[in-house]
Amino acid sequence: ELSPILRAGDLAKCERRVSACLAALPRSPFHEILSLSITNAPEEVAAYFDEFFRQQPRDKIKAAYTEMNGFDINPGLWFCSPFAYKRYGGHDDYDWLSDWQSDDFGYLPILGLESLQRVYGSDAFHDERFDDACSVAGLLVVIRFQDLIRRSAPRMQELRFPLLATAHDYDFI
Repeated sequence: ELSPILRAGDLAKCERRVSACLAALPRSPFHEILSLSITNAPEEVAAYFDEFFRQQPRDKIKAAYTEMNGFDINPGLWFCSPFAYKRYGGHDDYDWLSDWQSDDFGYLPILGLESLQRVYGSDAFHDERFDDACSVAGLLVVIRFQDLIRRSAPRMQELRFPLLATAHDYDFI
């Protein structure tokens, strides 16, 4: 349902729909996300990606990808990592994303969601009563991360190719 909205670039609409879905579920610790936002400055995110792009062979990058780590099972640190590709494989089949050509560049911590990280690290994550809320909150984390990348991209001086974003094990790209 959300993929066409995402492809159209309307992350605000995606966020509204997912937030409304979460709000309609029985109250849970995962509802914490409704009052949180990612606080990384887009300028700092752009500088991080620009430095990564500068370290790649200039004429070799045809696409870039970034993903948050598996945040639901790694509540101690949420971060994203960048990857560069010699070809752009499009949106029909994402198998090409597993074959990046860049070296490890480290990671960029994702800030502002620390209280939700504590929820994921608590017994609530394994409580079946909260399964639906946990899943919907996870999608909202991904959307907010994608929005951070969307807001940062216009500030990236070295971005001259598609940049895709999601979280590990999500195909909502």
